[in-house]
Amino acid sequence: MSAILQVVEHYAMTHPDDVARRLERLDVDDAVLVVSALPPDNAAALLPHVAQSHAARILTALSAEAAAAVTVAMPVDLAASLLRRVEPPVVVRMLSALPAEQSRSLGALLAHEPLTAGGVMDPEVFTLPVTASVADARDLIAANPEHLYYYVYVVDAQQRLVGVLDIAQLLQADANAPVRTVVSPHVTWLSADAPLPSVFAHPGWRAFDALPVVDLDGRFLGVLRHRRMRQLQEEDTPASGDDSAVRTVMALGEVYWLGLCGLLQGIASTASESAAPGDAS
Repeated sequence: MSAILQVVEHYAMTHPDDVARRLERLDVDDAVLVVSALPPDNAAALLPHVAQSHAARILTALSAEAAAAVTVAMPVDLAASLLRRVEPPVVVRMLSALPAEQSRSLGALLAHEPLTAGGVMDPEVFTLPVTASVADARDLIAANPEHLYYYVYVVDAQQRLVGVLDIAQLLQADANAPVRTVVSPHVTWLSADAPLPSVFAHPGWRAFDALPVVDLDGRFLGVLRHRRMRQLQEEDTPASGDDSAVRTVMALGEVYWLGLCGLLQGIASTASESAAPGDAS
């Protein structure tokens, strides 16, 4: 790597806004040369700082291999935001160049309107089959930690959401018990088509840090987390107005979760330390 390229790479990492403003002044071909010279992780971190219309043109003009590498390195919601500005045939071509998991995740977001629960959810969420035992569930979680969160969502063979439990419950349950006997069937959920204003005001945020998103047939699609909702609510303030009720719901949910999160972490840690391999609890 040349010294000049090293300087550019470092500056792009430390001053992405400055580099983004300079990229916006370049025509697409020149901007592509700059982005192509960066490692995919750096390019993926830089493009969200560029005006979306220009970033989408840059992404489209990259080689198929480079565009796939950059897209994979982006958070899925940011990648979806850019791809919504790309012509549908190009989107299809770009999705086909991605690894299967990333292609499915992006496709799930792009299938919904952008300002809905389905359009902003996290589709990369770990789920458990309802037919699993608690021991099976623990093994599956240990093997798939990358998309795990405090809540574990349980689905049937048709991917319909049938219940939820948290990590502490799973660690404390009898290893031989079926998951369906320890899961809570009373799940607070969001419809994938729900518009963001109604999502912001949903009372479920008072009690939960994440809410599952389902389609009209009850199939599990992903989750929305409290932190993401706070971010979106702040971004949407000019459009939604100064709704004190919405702000109160979100603020109460944040306070509640900060305490509950610490409690669950403590329970999970205690259970994990006390349960020897092969124990039933």
